[in-house]
Amino acid sequence: MLNTTSKVFLIGNFLFFSAPVLAEGIIEVKPFISSNINYDDNVFRFSSPDQAKAAFGSSATSDVVKRLDAGVNINLRLSRQLVTLSSSINESRYNRFEILDNTGKSNKLAWNWRVGSDFYGELSISENEAIAGFTEIRQPIKNLRTSTRERASINWNLLSNWTVNATREHAKSENDVVSFKALDRDEDVYETGLRYQNPSGTQIGLAYRVAESKFPNRTGFTQLVFGEETTQKEFAVTAAWLPSPKTRISTRLAQVSLDTKDLPQREFSGFSQRWNLDHSLTNKASINLTAYQEVSPVDDVLSTYVKTKGFSVNPVWNITNNTALRAGIGYEQRDYLGSSLILGNTENRNDDSTMANLALIYSPTDKSVVQLQYQGEKRSSNVEDFGYEFNSINFLLRYDF
Repeated sequence: MLNTTSKVFLIGNFLFFSAPVLAEGIIEVKPFISSNINYDDNVFRFSSPDQAKAAFGSSATSDVVKRLDAGVNINLRLSRQLVTLSSSINESRYNRFEILDNTGKSNKLAWNWRVGSDFYGELSISENEAIAGFTEIRQPIKNLRTSTRERASINWNLLSNWTVNATREHAKSENDVVSFKALDRDEDVYETGLRYQNPSGTQIGLAYRVAESKFPNRTGFTQLVFGEETTQKEFAVTAAWLPSPKTRISTRLAQVSLDTKDLPQREFSGFSQRWNLDHSLTNKASINLTAYQEVSPVDDVLSTYVKTKGFSVNPVWNITNNTALRAGIGYEQRDYLGSSLILGNTENRNDDSTMANLALIYSPTDKSVVQLQYQGEKRSSNVEDFGYEFNSINFLLRYDF
């Protein structure tokens, strides 16, 4: 039996490939294929070779992963309406940890609609299936996670510079391994706001957001400690300013409250903020500076939410018309809310991370990309065996037909 999402995508494919018969010349089909080889010296994010030996009987932590992706992006334009379908499938094969070999997929069907000049929005549904990462869960198990999202939004240009908007989303995350079922999440998100933007690029906005999360498979001790339902409310102010043609400053400031049903001791209220500075140094070089303090959900058996504080520096150098060099360094502090109940002390789990990345991107043609990228992170933690260090190198080839 096909589920609802599968039926929607089958109908979408039928409509797209039938469209040329009804209206020739308004459909655009863009297949693509990509291949990459990735070397990772600590696949499971173990804290030490001894931890790896306890899990596998071997202190080896590195592996080489080969991945092949193939997909298609389809655009169908009817007057002022745009319907898009994106579909892809990927195969990943590990040299050492063959238990992690997996097939992933990603699908999205969206309708970007417009009525007149003042009303526009989006209706979309997406589904993604991929192997879950090991950053928070240090268990050498292949856990395929399926995430679906349904989204509806509307924007109304109330006046020439003012826009009213509203968004409704439903998201669902499911894990196929029984021991991870407690992390399954159903989430309903409601957001409404008002935004002002003048011709010079200055923006200011107000938004109110409510995210209601349910964990249907939490039972026993996990249910007792972390609860089954949480509500996150945010009242946010956003702003952007262009002090010069080469510089843009933007920010998002929000008052955040977290409530867990029947567990008042896990309530939290705090201030969330993110600042960005984008500056063009020359015609070929630019830099982005980011600083933030935010609260967000995290897939961790020990905690429901994590509060993060950090900064990053990300320069870009367009060496030639088809060659670019991108880099990044960052630092982050993470406070896992509620961990103390598990750790048996008065402190939450706290992690400190330093991160770096460097990528060389070459586009020999308009339809092809070659990329060589390095990524690394060193994380320390006040909880034993929760720190780790990793380095990875990825080589990617992609061609869009």
